[in-house]
Amino acid sequence: MQRTNIPNSDLPDAVSSYSGVNLVWLAPCLLALAWLWANISAVKWLLSSFVEIPTLYKIVIGFLIVALVVRSSGNSDRPPGFSPNFVLRRYPLLLMLGAGICSIALQCIIDIKQITVLLFILGTYGLCGLLVEPNFWRKNLPVAGLLACILPFNSQLNSGLGLPARVLTAQVVEQLLSLLHIGAISSYDIIVLENGIAHVDVPCSGIKTLLMGTLFLLTATWLEGRKLSLTWLGVCAANFLMLLSANALRVAVLVLVAQVFQQPNYAAMLHVPLGIVGLIGACFLSWLMLQKFPKFQETKEIDFNSQRDLEILKNPTLAKPGLIVAVAVLGAISQFYHVESEKLAIASLKFPESIVSESIPLNPSEQKFFGNYPGTQTEKKRFVSGNLRGSMLTVASTSWQTYHAPELCFVASGIPVNRIEIKQLTPAVTARWLSLKDNQLSATYWLQSAQQTTDNFLSRIGSDLTHKNHTWVLVSILFNSSIQAENYELKEFASNVYDTVKQSLIGEINEN
Repeated sequence: MQRTNIPNSDLPDAVSSYSGVNLVWLAPCLLALAWLWANISAVKWLLSSFVEIPTLYKIVIGFLIVALVVRSSGNSDRPPGFSPNFVLRRYPLLLMLGAGICSIALQCIIDIKQITVLLFILGTYGLCGLLVEPNFWRKNLPVAGLLACILPFNSQLNSGLGLPARVLTAQVVEQLLSLLHIGAISSYDIIVLENGIAHVDVPCSGIKTLLMGTLFLLTATWLEGRKLSLTWLGVCAANFLMLLSANALRVAVLVLVAQVFQQPNYAAMLHVPLGIVGLIGACFLSWLMLQKFPKFQETKEIDFNSQRDLEILKNPTLAKPGLIVAVAVLGAISQFYHVESEKLAIASLKFPESIVSESIPLNPSEQKFFGNYPGTQTEKKRFVSGNLRGSMLTVASTSWQTYHAPELCFVASGIPVNRIEIKQLTPAVTARWLSLKDNQLSATYWLQSAQQTTDNFLSRIGSDLTHKNHTWVLVSILFNSSIQAENYELKEFASNVYDTVKQSLIGEINEN
């Protein structure tokens, strides 16, 4: 037998194989890095939220995530396929890019970190769908939904979403009571009746109920192996509406029992049971609708790296670099907006000589609340202006999430709120006027920007949607006695405070 001589390669075999592996991993690594960069704010918020929660809760979340992963892997007849040579499949690609675009759009419109993190987790699962077997990815899509709902809301559950939810609940209950010919005014987080007030507190916001109901629907979908579709999204929307309606009815019943029928003890007893009944009822109806959906059927894949799902982008040679560039562009847009939104601070308040004031420290609850928003500027002063005496708190911020209704502070401090009215203190100031402590004290507050003044927190939230005014100041004043809103001295005092705040805002704008 004749031996054939094979020329030796200049490079060792081991080096050649490793170089090939590195080239294979280059594209997915670049895509992952671009995706993380595009969502860096969500990643930072998610990591910081884990630092704040108790260790026991971290352990519970960790065990839950491991259980979900093990359960999802154990459901498959064979281990999930994985390849670094990712395939641009339609639905994972749409989920990733759709989540990324929606996240940036929502940050530009109204920045709620929990929603941003939720979209980041869903988009990350879409990215994983480019690397794993399609059957495994589609079957365990509800697991991604579970993680997306659990992780962003592990701490600060009602931060950001709590205020709009309580405002919506209070206004819906106001309309329900009006149908029963019961006079009521929805004042943000408080329902004001003729014979008292009902505080729509954190449990009444319905955020926890929405979270638990959504987790139930996703878990039932996953365990029963139901197929996700556009119709399933309709069931999810119906589940949301049922949960919101059940919570609004619960608050309406509590208001009727506590304030109309004057039975606060019974209302306290019914608070939790009514919430549980509403949650169970909505979940049961959602489960019944879920039974109409077909179960997930695995499709037979000839080749894991098959390109037959590549229907959006026809050129696989340019598609992968194009996807990496597209994600990098999303990251650049996200970083650009993040830098541009960092505007804050007003000049220090300088009152006229007719107002004698001195600074006083924030109380512990105020320090804790505003400590969560390091970009917020607060000033608290004790003042004397003629016969008027009291204290004043101003809160300057570029985010509506910094604010909450001052009447909540009064209620939490043990000062009962007897009446809330809308008063025109000056031609430029429309404010909320409060009668406190059996009409022994009076208070007022308004929100002010360089171009606008309002008594309505919803208008303040709306300004973030239109971006007409960046910096707002909440002016909250508590008087040491009961006075009339029509008092001439009060009107002059309110005008001086308004002018001082406006001058501070204008000074901040000129400095920038």
